[in-house]
Amino acid sequence: MATLSAILICLLLPVGFFLRRYFKGLPHANKPHACKQFGSSPHPVYPSWPNRVVGNVWERLHAHQGKHTPIAARVNSLYVHPIKSCRAVKVEKAEVMSTGLKYDRQFTFAELQNPEGKPNSASSGSTGWHFVTQRKYGRLANIHLEIWVPNPESPDYSPDQPNVVSDGVLRVRYPDPKCDSRKPELKYFDIPYCPTEDQVLALGFTMEQLTVWKDRPNTLLVTSTTHTSPPAWIKDIQAYIGCSKPFALFRVAAGHNRQVFRNAPGKQELGYQSVTGFADSYPLHILGLSSVADLDRKLVSVMPELTESTALRFRANIYFEGPAAFAEDSWKSIRIGQSIYYVACRTTRCELPNTDQRTGKKHLSQPSKLMRSYRNIDPGAGVGKACLGMQMVPAAEWGIIKVGDAIEVLETGAHHYILQ
Repeated sequence: MATLSAILICLLLPVGFFLRRYFKGLPHANKPHACKQFGSSPHPVYPSWPNRVVGNVWERLHAHQGKHTPIAARVNSLYVHPIKSCRAVKVEKAEVMSTGLKYDRQFTFAELQNPEGKPNSASSGSTGWHFVTQRKYGRLANIHLEIWVPNPESPDYSPDQPNVVSDGVLRVRYPDPKCDSRKPELKYFDIPYCPTEDQVLALGFTMEQLTVWKDRPNTLLVTSTTHTSPPAWIKDIQAYIGCSKPFALFRVAAGHNRQVFRNAPGKQELGYQSVTGFADSYPLHILGLSSVADLDRKLVSVMPELTESTALRFRANIYFEGPAAFAEDSWKSIRIGQSIYYVACRTTRCELPNTDQRTGKKHLSQPSKLMRSYRNIDPGAGVGKACLGMQMVPAAEWGIIKVGDAIEVLETGAHHYILQ
């Protein structure tokens, strides 16, 4: 009998261990109260394709390109990036606000420059909190995000439930820096998406200035490693991405959006002042999949390891299909669904697309080098500055955009990028 019991224990222990790991890893385990998930983890815009048939696949995906019959443009996919430079969230429908798509780039990680204020430091004159991106920390691409929104049908829903009052929850999943990097275990934490004043006080958020390019907006400091007792997750993420400076998470503060000028329509034309949160320059970014396909066809000759479209590396909000490659280069205004958008300028490209969004690993030169060889098309962008995709400003402060929406080109013309 004792032998039989020992055998059963030996058989059941591995099963129990597996089930514990399985249920612990379920994406909806311990879901936020009174909420349902909005959107999903992104899949490739195009299906994966093996190198040996790359040409045939692109021909199938763009079989109509080059024909004389115009092809109607439509929205192929929509993405929001709740924390700047972290994993995108794919959505089927999105609210369009003055700052861009709702949930897009409302949070950012940051590091403290020259924390000791040394006068001879290389960062002298550039002190304080500065936003960080994959340009410096490629592993941010491995920080997974989930958007949870209030669900009136949830049994624990009530109007005064904290997750309802804060307009939902952002769940952040990140690889445990102490685990095997080849198969890291994902840990997670939740933060209120849009905390009320009472929640800000209760959670200890403070108002701090944050440098975002040339802007210094007042923002909400969620937490930092400089706090007396910072939560474990901020130190874990700091260690995982390899940041050696004081590290923090910030949120856009209500009423403190960054104003957008340069190529954007003026307040008199728009009827409101164009603004953005933590996006680099403009509220919205649109990119044609035919343009990406043109790049990828050229790219496989210098990146034989490439196994899927590079579309998600460009971190656009709106990917569209239909027109020929680079048709968007001359767009000036368009209608998507029922709403009008001003196409302000081309998107100039830095080195960020060199980071593989699936792994966080950065290629030494591609696709940036290839783009510079044939996409240096805007005289205002400067010598050697590639352009791909377009920056947009919504004509109204609110709208709806859906996958499948038709895109109508209302005006075309020349563009001349204005530098920051």
